[in-house]
Amino acid sequence: MKNKTALIILERPWGTNTSDNNRASVLPFFHGLQQLNGDFDVFHAQFYERKSFEMALNDMMQLEYSQFYIYIACHGSGKRLEGLNLSTAMFAIHEKAQTNNIVGVVIGACEIGKNVSHLQAYSEGSSIVWQFGYKCSVNWLDGTLLDVKIFDELLRLKPKAFNESENIVQAFAKVLEDFKPEASIGYDRNDLRMPLKDSLTLVVQSKGQGKQAKDHSSELFNI
Repeated sequence: MKNKTALIILERPWGTNTSDNNRASVLPFFHGLQQLNGDFDVFHAQFYERKSFEMALNDMMQLEYSQFYIYIACHGSGKRLEGLNLSTAMFAIHEKAQTNNIVGVVIGACEIGKNVSHLQAYSEGSSIVWQFGYKCSVNWLDGTLLDVKIFDELLRLKPKAFNESENIVQAFAKVLEDFKPEASIGYDRNDLRMPLKDSLTLVVQSKGQGKQAKDHSSELFNI
């Protein structure tokens, strides 16, 4: 029997500043996670700019699954993912979330989590329950491992958990319970180590009529 959940990974090649031979990829980490629990399917596509991103997303959304999770993995800065604007990527996902059950989105890219209003705007009026991102410049391996841990926990939630934002926040808090709030996985614009408690963004819009997307970032270490 086919799994009900698909994890869609949209990744831009990282370049030689991440790997000398330009072969770094998040995919093996998520294949490992899939092999551990086996209750979701992983699909991976590379993108380079707007057109290839939209083509990859369109192809993945043709898959027949009852729920989808999306992981964007690439360099980021300000309001831009490498190869396209954040708004372009978020609009494309938001559009697909009108007709597909896209539950969660992780943006594994530096600084994108600063754009809280974007994450809120492109959650509302869609199936998206939660979106996660980083406010700092993130160390590649540290960020990838945290992203794996997030999906390991969040993919376990049952659909009824999506009705209350507290369930999502508690799941993220569980992911982070072994981390010190003052620890760091990256740097701010002044190249100063940024505390983890100030580095993460979580926007949640629970299921149900009239629910709004809200920023719950400050609660991640306060439960």
